[in-house]
Amino acid sequence: MNTVVTIRFAQSTLYAVRGPSGTALIDAGPPGKAAAVERALRRAGIDDVTLIAITHCHPDHIGGAAALSRSLKAPVAVGRAESDWAAAGHSHFYEPQRPFGRILDKTMGRRYPPVGPDLLLDDGDALDEFGVALDAFAVPGHTPGSTAYLDRDSGAVFVGDLLAGGMLPAAAPGPPFLAQERERIAPSVHKALQTGASRWYFGHGRPASALEVLRAWGPVPVVRADPAVPRG
Repeated sequence: MNTVVTIRFAQSTLYAVRGPSGTALIDAGPPGKAAAVERALRRAGIDDVTLIAITHCHPDHIGGAAALSRSLKAPVAVGRAESDWAAAGHSHFYEPQRPFGRILDKTMGRRYPPVGPDLLLDDGDALDEFGVALDAFAVPGHTPGSTAYLDRDSGAVFVGDLLAGGMLPAAAPGPPFLAQERERIAPSVHKALQTGASRWYFGHGRPASALEVLRAWGPVPVVRADPAVPRG
């Protein structure tokens, strides 16, 4: 079973997912924090990062990718819909959904060191070649190219800012602070629930169980086939 190592910054949280023959770094933290990420990896005994997998191209998640890719000699993977953002080092924030989102919209810069993605991800891509049993799948809503990663070995799913984890022990996962298309968030949440993942990890806030997410976001819709029409 893979081991999840959590690396927290004030701006965001990233994760190292250890597998039998490699480690995937889920997100890269904000600009200027690459050295701190490397120190955290060393403290955890990790010296085999084989992939930097980005959930979305906002500065607090991809800002350290260029520096970490150089120092760790690891390729960077992003959702295909945000490849231009990564290469340009610029992102869009869209509409605030919560009060803190309005603060972010006014105070956080859009720019970060550009990084040419080595791997463009499509919905359903498997990443086993990097030594970890991860599947990438699209979860639009927060941004157009938001990508989640399912660790098939541990049952963990890393959803970036699709939702924001609770900031207090009893708080349920809520909507992201900013969103491109709010109406696509719930369908993406239901899609992630359908993977069967038992533990959810977010870019902000504490992790949650699948049951906590289900209670907060309602049951997964069941699509029923239309009944057969009798032939005359």
